[in-house]
Amino acid sequence: MGKILVASTPLLGHVSPMLAVAAALKQNGHDVVFLTGEAFRHRVTEQGIAFASLQGYANYDWQNLNVLLTPEEAVAQGLEGHIVHLKRLFADAIPDQYRSLEDAIHRHNAELVVVDVLYMGVLQLLLRRGSRPPVISCGVIAPMWRDAGFSPSRGAGNSPEAQARNIADGLQFDAAVRPGTIYIDQVLESLGVAVPGGFRMFDTMYRLPDKLLQFTTKEFEYPLVESRDNLLFVGPILSSPAQERQTPKWLRELDASKPLVLVTQGTLANTNFDQLVNPVITALAGEPVTVVATAGGGDASRILRASNAIVESYIPYDLVLPRASVLVTNGGYNGVQQALAFGVPVVSAGATEDKPYVSARVAWSGAGIDLKTGNPTPEQVRLAVQQVLQAPHFRQRALTLSESIRATDALTTVASVVNALLPRLSHSPSF
Repeated sequence: MGKILVASTPLLGHVSPMLAVAAALKQNGHDVVFLTGEAFRHRVTEQGIAFASLQGYANYDWQNLNVLLTPEEAVAQGLEGHIVHLKRLFADAIPDQYRSLEDAIHRHNAELVVVDVLYMGVLQLLLRRGSRPPVISCGVIAPMWRDAGFSPSRGAGNSPEAQARNIADGLQFDAAVRPGTIYIDQVLESLGVAVPGGFRMFDTMYRLPDKLLQFTTKEFEYPLVESRDNLLFVGPILSSPAQERQTPKWLRELDASKPLVLVTQGTLANTNFDQLVNPVITALAGEPVTVVATAGGGDASRILRASNAIVESYIPYDLVLPRASVLVTNGGYNGVQQALAFGVPVVSAGATEDKPYVSARVAWSGAGIDLKTGNPTPEQVRLAVQQVLQAPHFRQRALTLSESIRATDALTTVASVVNALLPRLSHSPSF
């Protein structure tokens, strides 16, 4: 068994799947240390995993990110907001992330490093000359790599005309985020390393690691034209079986003749429920459905009430999804795939982080509807839910994707890749 360092950007949507990876590796007999922000110490140690804290700027608190931003940056939206986050949450953290990573590698005598795909502090390790441990990167967000097979804004297309369009769209997107990528190049230059040809958003993070394990199935991803020797689709990390938890009384007593609509804004965007949850409750208040709304661990008192709605602060997806007819979501990558694993079609309304890309894949896959906004009106929601309930092809496509997801076992595959890489000698990077 090996000494493994697992490192995660200190954001909940990154830490949660990476902690599942760490726990699986520990269960397989490996000596595991988990490196992330101090805010997650208890969550790590309660699983019996050794914790190492990020240092300096990299040790920010995911629940108070605005302290990293100027007042002007805090209100930035769209592409401008994307660039702000790229600079402040990721690029500015690179020096201290790398320092923390190096310190943990030496303290633990780590033979292998596993990171989430946006842990940019690993770049210096990958780019420097000399020996290093093998690096596995985990795709815990929707892929944003560049490929001639799809456009960042318009989705998949493999005809010669479509491929030309896809390449042009990718270059246009790269140009639009150039202020952020130039900033990353400057940070790396200050550390004495450089990406050959310059950092590309986000292709660099996908191509440099020895192995890239993407937490989805090929069937939920745009077909790739370009070869990627380090890429392996491992499937999503699914929740534990529902039978291990107590099913709430209200869930056991629901009217099975009515469709159940589950609505969530995930575990991060759970302060302003007027974005999605409340419009859904308003939209469906007069419909012959049961709405189950979860605050994702947030304050459920801010969620509207209706006679056909059940509101919970938190409920595990795998308890409700076997009964659900539709998931309405803000586009969380893993949450969407949890629904598809149960054959549940999706209505997605995502506008931040990778959520627009997740929502686009929902529509492209045929398993649901992309509302193409993060703030849908009740009327938009009602029409989309009615369409999904009335058109059987959404459910049929979700069931097909369920078969592909259930055929995977992400954590077992991760363990197999780790075991295959551990015996190898440390090596220098090649370009």
